[in-house]
Amino acid sequence: MTFTISPPPHVKSRESVKSVMWGTVAALIPVSLAAIYLFGLPALMVILASVIAAVVTEVIIYWAASQPITAGDGNAVLIGLLLALILPPDIPIWIPIAGSVFAIAVAKYIFGGTGTLIFHPALIGFAFLLAAWPTLLSTASTPHLGSFSDLFLETGAGRLIEVSPALVLLGGAFVLYKRYVDRRVAISATILLIPSMLILGMGWQLPYILTGGFFLGLIFLAADPVTSPVTKRGRLVYGIVLVVLILIQLHFNAYFTGLCFAILLMNAFGPFIDKNTVPTPIGGR
Repeated sequence: MTFTISPPPHVKSRESVKSVMWGTVAALIPVSLAAIYLFGLPALMVILASVIAAVVTEVIIYWAASQPITAGDGNAVLIGLLLALILPPDIPIWIPIAGSVFAIAVAKYIFGGTGTLIFHPALIGFAFLLAAWPTLLSTASTPHLGSFSDLFLETGAGRLIEVSPALVLLGGAFVLYKRYVDRRVAISATILLIPSMLILGMGWQLPYILTGGFFLGLIFLAADPVTSPVTKRGRLVYGIVLVVLILIQLHFNAYFTGLCFAILLMNAFGPFIDKNTVPTPIGGR
């Protein structure tokens, strides 16, 4: 009998990679529609350009490498959509295209594709754009929690994802319920962050983290099952250290960008955390 060992995540369920990816895309559709409603055609163009560029890049690369084309599994669509949502709506259309191409060609393909990634491709694409064209990625406004209605439609949003924290939480609740993302990372980081800020006297910064961007980062990006640790203890450690890094970034008034780089740094330490949190087998040391 021949057994095939596949790359992580190793999940015992009836869910497939395709259903997980398309399910996560579906969870982000409500906030995407809210962004299009608030920002209009520019938001739609950013989303379409990013998603189409990601899919086309994947098809071309895998075809050129004579490898099976896996664009139908929805992973490229998800990467393109995540990247689009963390961008401002008033950027040149070639910006999301360049970011998606880099995310797929470098962050995904070079590291082996779905299941073998070290860094989240959408965040790598964002970091590339931020390093190359920082002025173009700067937002004209900063989201704030001025009233209860801001939770549902944040008119001060600077990025597409920040138009509705409530809709991001709604999608987040869905992917957590379906176990598309890891609950330990998302819940431990979310529960620890706010009390830690209050204890450290950073409560005045709470309106800046109760945004769609932070909720997207903690649930959809940080808790990604591929780029976060595999072990149960490791994921708790991952979430706790991530909160420490976020608090350091907040001290220097680095909000969403600080969150993104904190997640990327934790992605790098994921294998180290796994190595040091492997459970002891029964009868072993």
